[in-house]
Amino acid sequence: MTPYDAQTALNAIRHRQEQTFNEYMRHAYSRPYLLVSALGLFAVFSSFDLPNPWNIAAVLAGNGLAVAGQFVHQRRAPVRRKPVGSEVLFYGVLVVLILVVFWTVAIAAYFLGLPARHTIAAAVTALAVVVSSYALRPFVENLVRRNGHR
Repeated sequence: MTPYDAQTALNAIRHRQEQTFNEYMRHAYSRPYLLVSALGLFAVFSSFDLPNPWNIAAVLAGNGLAVAGQFVHQRRAPVRRKPVGSEVLFYGVLVVLILVVFWTVAIAAYFLGLPARHTIAAAVTALAVVVSSYALRPFVENLVRRNGHR
């Protein structure tokens, strides 16, 4: 094997790694799955404003939608990988921030005297999740690259 052949093989490996990484990120941020997750989040959070038999149905429907969407998302993934500790910590912090946004808006809506304050807070939170997912994409790409997964 000549040095040229070795360098060509290394370049091909790096190119395939970059293709794999790009495909992983493209699928992770695909719009249909993001919208299904936001809709499930909205259904669960807005269920606080519904009367007793309907709030349970809304929570079940929202969680079912989110779980089914996540299942289909994982099954159709062209590239699969396990997240490392820093990614899990990042997603855990995001979950806490989502809850903080929801309860902050719900409390503000209560003090403003708005009707259906949880529905308003759910809509604001779902919209914030969609917008922040696009804003955080470069950070997540760097996080995944830094963990050695290309």
